[in-house]
Amino acid sequence: MNERNLKQKDLAKMGNVSTNAVSKWLNGVSCPKVETLEPLAKALNLTVGDLIGDFGNNLSLSEEDKEFISLPSKKKHMLLQILKTIEKHD
Repeated sequence: MNERNLKQKDLAKMGNVSTNAVSKWLNGVSCPKVETLEPLAKALNLTVGDLIGDFGNNLSLSEEDKEFISLPSKKKHMLLQILKTIEKHD
């Protein structure tokens, strides 16, 4: 993050999350939601793998998250749209 002269608020804006969430990621308290990783990586011109590496060794993803990350972008987008539709109806 420092190499790019970004502040936590910049990263928060890119990921549409709070600065508190970014602080927790960077301090290893929590990790970004899978659906946040791809937009962040794209905004930073990185791969998701590069981005995960930037958050340090404290980041541990579930097998489901790893599987989701490995999907082609079209399938990820489709699944996220389905999840958003389901959330609207809950």
